[in-house]
Amino acid sequence: MYKNVGDKNRRLDTKHDARINQLVDGFGDAGHRLFQALSGKYCTPLPKELMIHSLILSGRSGIGKTLLLTKLAEHFDCTVVRIHMGRLIATGNQHFSLKQRLDNVAKDKRVLVWLKDIELFRGLYAGVVESFMKGINNMPLCVLAMTTRSPDSILGSIRFICEDHIRLLAPSKEERLHLCQWFTEDKLPYQTIIDTVEVTHGKLATEIFAALLDLLKTKNEHQLNAHETQSSALLHTKVTWEDVGGLEDVIKELHESVVWPVMNRDRFLKLGIKPTRGILLYGPPGTGKTMLAKAIATEVSANFISIAIPDLIKGEFGESEKALAAIFENAKRSPSILFLDEIEAIFGSRENAGQLGKKLISQLFLEMDNIPNDSRLVILAATNAPDLIDDSIQRPGRLDKRIYIPLPSESGRLDILRRSVRHLSIGDCDSVLQAMAKHQLSGAEIKLLVRGACYVAIRNNRENLERSDFEIALLENKRVSSI
Repeated sequence: MYKNVGDKNRRLDTKHDARINQLVDGFGDAGHRLFQALSGKYCTPLPKELMIHSLILSGRSGIGKTLLLTKLAEHFDCTVVRIHMGRLIATGNQHFSLKQRLDNVAKDKRVLVWLKDIELFRGLYAGVVESFMKGINNMPLCVLAMTTRSPDSILGSIRFICEDHIRLLAPSKEERLHLCQWFTEDKLPYQTIIDTVEVTHGKLATEIFAALLDLLKTKNEHQLNAHETQSSALLHTKVTWEDVGGLEDVIKELHESVVWPVMNRDRFLKLGIKPTRGILLYGPPGTGKTMLAKAIATEVSANFISIAIPDLIKGEFGESEKALAAIFENAKRSPSILFLDEIEAIFGSRENAGQLGKKLISQLFLEMDNIPNDSRLVILAATNAPDLIDDSIQRPGRLDKRIYIPLPSESGRLDILRRSVRHLSIGDCDSVLQAMAKHQLSGAEIKLLVRGACYVAIRNNRENLERSDFEIALLENKRVSSI
């Protein structure tokens, strides 16, 4: 059995040990290999030549790469430095960005450097990764994990200098049982879990969790809130204005700028008013920009289409521009909200962009300029750094309106808390929420706080939340560095 290897002074949590064993068993041989690779670096005093300094973790989208790495990082109590290859390539500053991230890492701390979508690094970029890996080899408590959905597309030189390649496969029947038990924490009857295992043959981790989530939802609404979003791709749920708190003025402005024109398009056209084509939402991280975009899509009964950078970065010449054109073509077929998150990462200033970034900026301008006047497509873009956005994208007919999304005030935080716990039972609710609202948290951090408090209550076999659950959740929240 694997043991808890976090802080030496922390009381040994045998329940936590059982949980991590269940999860590792759910990924079979691959899970055990990854666990032992990290353990050999962080805990076991192995000779340097036997340690794993760098590895590739491959598998289909939804198979559980993010979940496994995230949970093992928590188990080993290490800092995660997450680097997205697509964003680096688009900016054209690969070597500087990688070196800067490495320089900022504490040399005496456990660190997991996570390069996502490593197959995007091709040609001249391979030398950048090789140089980066040499720096990591000199850090005693650092492991480099590179994830990919397309292992065959990784350059041979990068595969050669990695010490292990771990492939995640669709789980076997026994592995599905472990995953189901880990996810439900014995909150479903054993026979229900067995039945789920039988009907999920060939399914991936996120598909299995989605099925279990439906079962948990019908069983207990409180447990749904605690279990939602175990993986970034787990389940897409609709967001309504009731879910958005602390942003009344912003919601009013979005109603006038987006909802009214979409719902009354014919009236606007008769009056000669040209509806806003695109809006730039800007402000600090975690203030609810993505949630606002989803709520608008729900309000106007439109498709919500979010552009992810890895979906745009293609290895073949010209394919990235074609991918962007295809997204716009699909969005124009029906009422749609097209959401460009962290737009500065790939559609920032052309002066500072790499060659691919410049081509994508030009393609974006072309697509936006060719949207028909009667189209029910609205573009919402979000950024934490508006000063990095190319001025050309903010011209009339493009992102011609800017709306600032601020951090919530104390009253705003209280509003967000009340909306987040409206389906939960909390002892001395008003007093607890008022105390939590005094902490300087963003909207996203408040959501994490509530979810964490639910986990604490479930670990203690309670359905009612207490003030101590929130206080423990505040202490357990860890910062994960992300580029």
